[in-house]
Amino acid sequence: MNKSLKGLLAGCGVLALLGGGLAVLKLTAPETGEESSAAAEETVFPLWSVNSDSISRIDVKQPHGDTYAANRRMEETASKDMEGNPTTENIANYYLEGYEKLPMETVSIRLLATRSPEMTAVQRVEEDPADLAKYGLDEPVEVKFTVDDADPVEFMIGDPTPNSTYTYLQVKGDNAVYTVSTSALDPYLKPMYDYLGLTLKEEQAEDDDTIVKSVRIERSDLDYDFYFEYDPYFAEYTNGGAMALHVMKEPVECLLSADKSSGATHGLYGLTATEIVTPFPKEADLEKAGLGDDPFVRVTMKTDDGKTTVFKMGNSYETADGTKLRYGMLEGVDCIYGFSDENVVYATLKPEDITSKNIIDTYVWDIGDLNCKTADKELKFSGKGESQEDYVLTLNGESYGETDQIERFRQFYSFLLQMKAEDLVMEDVEPTGDVLCEVYVDRQNHLRDYDIKFYDAGNMKAYIEVNGKIRFRCRKSYVDALISNIEIFEDMDKAFAVTW
Repeated sequence: MNKSLKGLLAGCGVLALLGGGLAVLKLTAPETGEESSAAAEETVFPLWSVNSDSISRIDVKQPHGDTYAANRRMEETASKDMEGNPTTENIANYYLEGYEKLPMETVSIRLLATRSPEMTAVQRVEEDPADLAKYGLDEPVEVKFTVDDADPVEFMIGDPTPNSTYTYLQVKGDNAVYTVSTSALDPYLKPMYDYLGLTLKEEQAEDDDTIVKSVRIERSDLDYDFYFEYDPYFAEYTNGGAMALHVMKEPVECLLSADKSSGATHGLYGLTATEIVTPFPKEADLEKAGLGDDPFVRVTMKTDDGKTTVFKMGNSYETADGTKLRYGMLEGVDCIYGFSDENVVYATLKPEDITSKNIIDTYVWDIGDLNCKTADKELKFSGKGESQEDYVLTLNGESYGETDQIERFRQFYSFLLQMKAEDLVMEDVEPTGDVLCEVYVDRQNHLRDYDIKFYDAGNMKAYIEVNGKIRFRCRKSYVDALISNIEIFEDMDKAFAVTW
C-alpha cells in the first residue's frame, strides 16, 4: 500500500477489513516535506482492527515483570433466548497457558482479547524516533495477538504521557510513536497473578442441597480437635433459627450458634485467599510455608455426596505493606496462597467463639415430660398439645390445666430456658458432693431429651452435667434461684425469681 493511499484512509478514518478479519495495520497520515519528525500530529490514526472472537491467543511479555500467554477455548454456556427459553451458546473464554488447573479470573483474562481488538491513536508523536527511551519504548511491554485467518497484531507499550490519560505505543513494522488511551492498555500492564483466581471453592449455590456431614479442625497449638457433626434434628426443629444445623462434638459436646458458627462449619465454601504466593510449589516451598506433613491447621470437611475436602494452613508471614497473612493450600489446588485470619477463622478459632449459650432448645409446647427435683421438692409434669390454647398438662399425676396454671408452667419453663453455658468445661471432671438440683426434659415425640444435674463447683459457680457428662459452668446464683422456683411452684401467690 503506497503512502498516498495510507493518507487517504487516515484522513477519512476508514478501516479496511480484508478477508473477514485481516488486521488493518499502520494506517497513518501522509508525510510532507514540512513535517518535523519530532512534531506531534493531531489527527486520528486507526492502527488495527480485528474481531475479538477471532483472537485465538494473546502473548504478553513485560520487561521487568511476567511473560505469559492466554489461549482461547470455546465453551458451551447455558443461556436463554428472547422468550426466556433455556438455550446454549458458544462463548470464547481465555485461560493462562500452563495454569489451566488453577482457579482463574476468566472475566478479567477475557479483557486481554476484548479490550483492544481495535486501536486508534490520538497522536503520531514522532515518525522515526532516534531515542525510544524517552517514550519508555526501549524496554516496552510487548503484546501479540494471534488472529484466525489473518496476520498477527503486534505492538509495544511504553510509558504513560505526563497527564497519564494516554500512553506511548508502537506497532511492529512501523517506526512511528503514537499515543493511545491508557485504559485500552491496562490489561497488558497487570502482573500475571492478577489473572489467577483467589476463590478456591465456590460458595454453595442456593439450589445445592449438599449437606456438610462433618468438619474436623486439627491445630498443632491445641491439645484437642474441633469436631462438628450435622444434626438432622435441627433441620426440622430450628427453634426459630437460633441453633445451627450442626453440633459441636469435640472438645465439648454442645449446641452451636447459627450466627457465629458458619465460618467454622461451612468456611470452605467460598474459601477465598488474599494473595497468591507460589503456584506449583516444590517440596522446599511447602516446608518453608509450614505446609508439609504437619501443618499448623488441617481442616477436613466431609459431605453427603461422598466427597472429602482438605485445607491446610501453615506459618504466618507479613507482606510488604505490613499485612499479616498465613500460608494455606486447598488439596487438589497446586498453589500456595496467603490467607487472612480475619476471613478464614480456623487458625484462631476458640470454642466460645461459636458455641451457643443455650443448653435446652425445646419449645415449651413441644414438652412431653418435665421433671424437676431438689433436696426437698419434686415436680413431674406431663404435657400434650401444640399451643397454649390446646395444651393438656398434668402435675404429679393430677390435672393442671387451668388457664392460670398453664401460664404459670410457661413462666416457670421460661426461667429454665435462661440456663446458660457461661463457661465450657474442657477437662474431665468427676463431680463431688450431692446433686443440687435435677432437671429432665423430653419432647412429646421423644426425638430429643436432656438429663441435667447441677453440682457445686466452688467460687460461686456450679457445674452443669448434661446426659451424664459435665460440660459447662454457670453462676451458682442461677441454681439457687431455680431451686427456689421449683419449691414455690405450687404456691400461686408467690412470684418466681427472674434474676440471679
